[in-house]
Parts: sequence; structure tokens; C-alpha cells
Amino acid sequence: MSMRYAMLFAAAALVACGGDAGQQEAAPPAEAPAAETPPAAQMGTLPEGVTQAMVDNGRGIYHAGGICYTCHGQNGAGVQGLGPALNDAEWLHSDGSYNAIVNQINVGVTAAQSTTGTIMPPKGGAVNLTDDEVRAIGAYVYSLRGN
Repeated sequence: MSMRYAMLFAAAALVACGGDAGQQEAAPPAEAPAAETPPAAQMGTLPEGVTQAMVDNGRGIYHAGGICYTCHGQNGAGVQGLGPALNDAEWLHSDGSYNAIVNQINVGVTAAQSTTGTIMPPKGGAVNLTDDEVRAIGAYVYSLRGN
């Protein structure tokens, strides 16, 4: 691994773990927030091949082992200076389609691409996520989209 990538990974790990005392910390939830039916799911606008069961599973992973909430906040509201909101109509690194969201989770965001300067490692740093879990998280994130 090159020194540059090692430094980027170390910086991402430090930020994701709350290593910058000046940053607002997103406290891990005791449990996932009360179930809400996300806006896209309410309107029956899930893309072909995405089920409500995938959304529900992804919601649980997002708030636990996927550690997505650490940077993107509870229910995708975002954490200033870390991760953008996922529950609005503005998509910074893709077109907001389900496939683009799944791809973004898999490949992450480099410092050069990031609007906050904070990188998102592939799979958000939760490297043990399976492909099915990534697709489930993508389904949940897609369901959060604002209109």
C-alpha cells in the first residue's frame, strides 16, 4: 500500500472514530431509531428488484454494523463536516439512482471528490459487509431520498 493511501485510510479511520475533537460527534444509537416508513417507500416508488424487506434490512445495517449513521446521521440527516444528508433531493456524488448508490457505497469517495474533504472508504469502512448487505443499505438510502 502506498504511503498516500495509508495516510488517507488512517485519516478516515481517525475521523470515523471521532478523532477530531473539534468535530461534532455522532453518538452511536442504543438501538435503531423507531421504524419509519421512508418517503420513497410510502409512495411505492422503490426501483425494480428492490423490496420493502431490503429497505427494512438495510435500515438495521445502516444504524448498526454498517456504521453509516456515524457520518450520515440518524435517518440520513447528515453530520456537518463529515457526511452529507442522504434524505434530501440533492446527490453530490451520483445521480441518486439505486444502482449508483450501491456503487458509491462499494467504491467510497476520495478526498478529491468529497465536498467536505472527508473521505468515505469503500463500504464506509465496514469492510465485512456482504454484497447483499450493501444492496440492502442502498435500498434504505434510496428510500430516504427527498422528492
